[in-house]
Amino acid sequence: MGVKIQIILLWLAVALYAAASVAFAWKLVSMHVKAIRTNEPMHASGKKDFVWGIRLAFLALLPHTAALLMRWLETGHGPYMRVFEVYSSDVWVVVVMYLLLQYRWSWLRLTGVIVLPSSFLLIGLAVMASPEIRPLPATFGTFWLVVHIAFAKLAYGANLVGTSLAVFYLLKERRIEQGKPLGFWNRIPDLPALHEQSYQFIAFGFIMLGIMLASGAIWANKAWGSYWSWDPVETWSLISWLLYGVYLHLVRTYGWQGRRPAWLAIAAIFVMAFAIFGLGLVYQSLHSPYIR
Repeated sequence: MGVKIQIILLWLAVALYAAASVAFAWKLVSMHVKAIRTNEPMHASGKKDFVWGIRLAFLALLPHTAALLMRWLETGHGPYMRVFEVYSSDVWVVVVMYLLLQYRWSWLRLTGVIVLPSSFLLIGLAVMASPEIRPLPATFGTFWLVVHIAFAKLAYGANLVGTSLAVFYLLKERRIEQGKPLGFWNRIPDLPALHEQSYQFIAFGFIMLGIMLASGAIWANKAWGSYWSWDPVETWSLISWLLYGVYLHLVRTYGWQGRRPAWLAIAAIFVMAFAIFGLGLVYQSLHSPYIR
């Protein structure tokens, strides 16, 4: 009965995340059209922008949080076993991070146009996965696993926001180069500010990803007797960390700006998402038995 309630709550969250995604898209289009018609001056995104999308995202967190807490109580451990739990908890962390960030910097609300749809898709995959409860392996009873998982979620959330800003950099730059009316794009920071904010979020994500790798290695030694086994998930996580390291190095040491670091950030988030969400499902690895 508990699992059925969790699934119902998650489907409700899915519906609300979908509604929030639609609300963000609708508001973005309507604001852009209005800005072109009125030729409004440049100013930062206001407190009332995307208000319905934000409200729906907050509302979605209620059943989502309830489902995660029920799962935690029923299994006796955190939501880090199987796709049903892992993807759902990843979405929860990302949405909470986003809502806190947009409260502090209102112009960051725009990134919800990317954050909410991607969260909707990921939690949709979670709710369609098997909700079967399996016993927690003895190797999971360690502090380092909690650190490993927590920092993986923080890294994904920070890099997703940073990549969203890189996408908006490219869109605004293209509109400027085409000489078209900026419309809504006048409501967000200029290109240098977008670049710097994207860099800062990705730099934070890089640090989180590094801690994830280090804590994972310590846990792996306790679980499998080796700090590093060149497991596919380990290898591709390392590749994504190195790719972000190259991004940071090129920006700070060689002064890369503009579209090149933006495209590199977009490529890196796909590599990272594949390492975290995809490899354990499509390749046989040491991680596979814990998430399939």
